[in-house]
Amino acid sequence: MNSQVFDLMWGGAALVGGGLLATNVRGTADWLQAMSYAYRSWPSSVVTCRVIGGVFALAGAGVLIDAGL
Repeated sequence: MNSQVFDLMWGGAALVGGGLLATNVRGTADWLQAMSYAYRSWPSSVVTCRVIGGVFALAGAGVLIDAGL
């Protein structure tokens, strides 16, 4: 797999996954936070999940733009 295909795959996954978390579509951030809390793991709040999701979405968009999409 060449680097452009990898960038497109990673960027797309980060943009979509991060966007789902940031916007809390169908309670995605709530679900992740509840699952993480059950395992005594990070993140500690839904807001933290949404902020992390936003960062991943922005990073994914940046990778896609850099890849030329």
